[in-house]
Amino acid sequence: MPHGSLQDCVKIWLAAWYFWLCEYQRGMFVVASQPLGSYKRARNRKHMRSSLSMSAVAIFGTAFGAIAAPIDFVTIGAPGNAAYDGPAPFGVVGGRGRVDYQYRMGKYEITTAQWMEYVNTFSTQSNDLQFFATPVFWGAETDTTYSGPGRRYRLRSDAKADMRPVVGISWRDAARFCNWMHNGKSSSLSSLQSGAYYTSTFVTHADASWDDQATRSPGAKYWIPSLDEWIKAAHFDPNKNGGAGGWWQFSNGSDVAPVGGPPGVGTANTGFNLPSFGEFEIPLGSYSTTNAWGLFDMAGSGSEFTEEIFYGVWKERVTKGSFAGDQFYPSSNGQADRVWALGTIHPDADALYAGFRIAAAVPTASTATTLIAALFPLARRQRRSVA
Repeated sequence: MPHGSLQDCVKIWLAAWYFWLCEYQRGMFVVASQPLGSYKRARNRKHMRSSLSMSAVAIFGTAFGAIAAPIDFVTIGAPGNAAYDGPAPFGVVGGRGRVDYQYRMGKYEITTAQWMEYVNTFSTQSNDLQFFATPVFWGAETDTTYSGPGRRYRLRSDAKADMRPVVGISWRDAARFCNWMHNGKSSSLSSLQSGAYYTSTFVTHADASWDDQATRSPGAKYWIPSLDEWIKAAHFDPNKNGGAGGWWQFSNGSDVAPVGGPPGVGTANTGFNLPSFGEFEIPLGSYSTTNAWGLFDMAGSGSEFTEEIFYGVWKERVTKGSFAGDQFYPSSNGQADRVWALGTIHPDADALYAGFRIAAAVPTASTATTLIAALFPLARRQRRSVA
């Protein structure tokens, strides 16, 4: 069975359950063309399928909230897995990677469509916010039809511009995005200040030292993955060793490095350059290679943020994975994608190579109960109104 969230399964089940309740006598279906609004009778199957599609949008728009750019998650199971016990030249990853709970990881890095929804929520509020969280590379452009306030972005006309990676943001930008997600994508600026991370701690001193909150707050719904969560999602395979589980050296479910190259030539977006930085325009999911959990682009596109703090010459955040345009990838035999490899970056720096994917809590059984309780009165009212 494909990996997916409990909440996604609940939504599908609830949709089927709802439509069954809406079945009407004499072979007709009565469905809502808009939430609690007018009704149409679908007298043939073709019309019925069309009406059901419209109804699903209406129902989920009411019950779950409008989601302009949803994030596709994969559940990372095998709680209590064995820690990584292979080579660890830098001494950071050895003995790491055990996670004692289930969690979810984004199937892809954050996409242009998802980041654009976030940016437009705030960049259109005032001229002071017109350059809010704008990345260096993404698939959006200024919407010239918008007259203000602030600035609005739209997708470029290129194919799959919505799936382009978001590269050239800071760790703090990613943390604020997680806060916004935690707070239900609110348009209030206060939604950026807490939830997963307290931005009041985001202080950089004159000597470049910083005081940022080290790890996510208890109860966070979305967050930047810890190092343990990231390397487990990238390198641990619960089916390896006859189902006992084990570790792969590379994030493609193999001990052989991905091959950098354009889609159809390589298996990861790294190790090559195209004119006008075209390697950053390759949409996420363009390579069929995934790992044991079904995650895409763990190698290439953007090197991904983690919560881990590395104390070297500087105190910095750890990034994982290779990135688009990494010219040293071929000569190093893909070293950047080994389980023990890592990069580092200051949390306030807009790294020209960094992107991220988010982690999230697994919905609990109580979440499903709440959703059912919310929909049941709605279905009863719909049925009575056409009786």
